[in-house]
Amino acid sequence: MITLIDYGAGNLHSLEGALDRLGLPHLRAERPDEAAQNGVLVLPGVGHFHAAQEALKARGWWREIPQLVADGRPLLGICLGLQLLAEGSEESPKDTGLGLLPGISRRLGPGVKVPLMGWAQVQQQAPHPALPDPKGGWLYFVHSYALEPREETVYTAFHGRAFSAVKARGRVLGFQPHPEKSGPFGLVLLQKALGWMGETSQGVGGQPCN
Repeated sequence: MITLIDYGAGNLHSLEGALDRLGLPHLRAERPDEAAQNGVLVLPGVGHFHAAQEALKARGWWREIPQLVADGRPLLGICLGLQLLAEGSEESPKDTGLGLLPGISRRLGPGVKVPLMGWAQVQQQAPHPALPDPKGGWLYFVHSYALEPREETVYTAFHGRAFSAVKARGRVLGFQPHPEKSGPFGLVLLQKALGWMGETSQGVGGQPCN
């Protein structure tokens, strides 16, 4: 059972719709004691780094997420969720991220309109067992900050500079784009990522994306 971490700023409706189309059972959890006993944790996010961090702290998630990962729970971050998994962000330089992925999110650019709101091509930087070579496929982004490419980067994209579109370390995986808003290709990636983490379609309403 997938647990969607609900801290009031995750824009969960489109993600829930995507999971329904894939036939993947899920629930919302405002606090850790509402989470499923096992299965993937999903940390979506939109908005400001500091505000999201404070909301996660207020609901008890900030302290609990690293412990759940240490206990073996897979974790998927989406958009701001990916940035929160890292070490910090220039958007809120006094705050420290969860530190589950390396790097600091830095403002996009130079010489381009920020935020990036729209489609961008992604390229494979390193193979990963969860995800295929995107071969220049397009995904949908809405963000102003991004992690720089490092060895944990799986996919890169470009907006003024190269940045990490997907990063992974162990059972922690993060998408900077919104796979649930990225058409059939995004659904393929979401399904493959969650399948690698152990979540499989229950068959009711599910549409396999092969």
